[in-house]
Amino acid sequence: MPYTGPEPARRPLSSDDITDGIISTADLADSAVTTAKITNNAVTAAKVSADVAQLGKNLIINGAMTVSQRGTQTGQGGTSSAYSACDRWQMQLTNGGEQARFTTSQDTDVPAGSEFGYSLKVDCTTAEAAVAVNEAELITQRIEAQNLQHLDYGAAGAKTLVLSWWMKSPKNGTHCVSMYQRDANKSYVREVTVTSVDTWEKFTVTFPGDTAGTINNDNGSGLEVSFPLHVGSNYHDTADAWAAGTGFSTSNQQNLLDNTANNFYITGVQLEVGSVATDFEHEDYGTTLAKCLRYYWRSTEENTNAISIGSGEWISTTQALVHIDFPVAMRINNSAVLSVSAVNDFKIRQGASLVDTTAVSGNLGGSYYGAEVSFTVASGSTVGQGTSVRSDGTAGGWIAFSAEL
Repeated sequence: MPYTGPEPARRPLSSDDITDGIISTADLADSAVTTAKITNNAVTAAKVSADVAQLGKNLIINGAMTVSQRGTQTGQGGTSSAYSACDRWQMQLTNGGEQARFTTSQDTDVPAGSEFGYSLKVDCTTAEAAVAVNEAELITQRIEAQNLQHLDYGAAGAKTLVLSWWMKSPKNGTHCVSMYQRDANKSYVREVTVTSVDTWEKFTVTFPGDTAGTINNDNGSGLEVSFPLHVGSNYHDTADAWAAGTGFSTSNQQNLLDNTANNFYITGVQLEVGSVATDFEHEDYGTTLAKCLRYYWRSTEENTNAISIGSGEWISTTQALVHIDFPVAMRINNSAVLSVSAVNDFKIRQGASLVDTTAVSGNLGGSYYGAEVSFTVASGSTVGQGTSVRSDGTAGGWIAFSAEL
């Protein structure tokens, strides 16, 4: 029967007229959904395929523990903070009187199917039976402040951060992770629960942006992410709130260094803007190494092959000033800390001969790109004559410069 009533008013078809799920992808013409038709912020990081690279999102350097310039570090703990086997990760002490000692190494024990090749291993070699109130031992990475300006701390739009990581702990129960904002002297502590001993587990926590504390735009430490191994009560805080001072854990934190059988592993550490953790950003090795070299550079020979260190001139009969170029610009100039494997691990040209050096010292005036280093010999050189220095061909000889935060 034909329709006999008044003609309905015409209007455009809206989304409210379409039942949810009635339009499938097969009903959409090619190129029907254009960029202009997508609402702002509709596509989030969580909706982007893992196959699509999201470069530069991870604020952590060497989160996959791929770079290990220092190599295995034994006898750590006790009296002072020191960097671990994996670049950028510091074993931080608060008191300098710790009973615990441990070895750190780059290890191949990794989560199954996680696409990681290495982890940072902490092997307890002397136990910490009782943690004093002023003692804390942490695995820490300090992030350069000028790399964090986009977080907009101190403003109403301060951005939330999400931290994800894998760890394998010798204890179950409560473990903590903390964020310390050095310029504002404020901390934020989160708790997670390990359910299985000596088993790889993945964890994710968020840190709300701090609208009251600023991060200076400089080359100092902006944020510090710490994974506690043990923490005394002076450094306990309430979880889930920004608080004044240096808090690293709640009172529920386990002592992970109370037995020489304890081994702790961590890898896949990623800190990114947002509230949803995305897949880990796997950088190529060269990119990660270049980032690490800004803070620490070590020239190490391998397989007894001597390597060139630098060139310069004799400024006295026993002392040469040699210029050494850094592979990348370091974080600071004039005050990068020089260290060497041993002073006699180098040979310097003295006329037609190569002779052993007896002392090495830094004269670090210059730039972010290189340093002048003094090499000393017993006697016999000619002032003003050119020279060059190299390692002596003994496997393991090295010279290093540190500009760590």
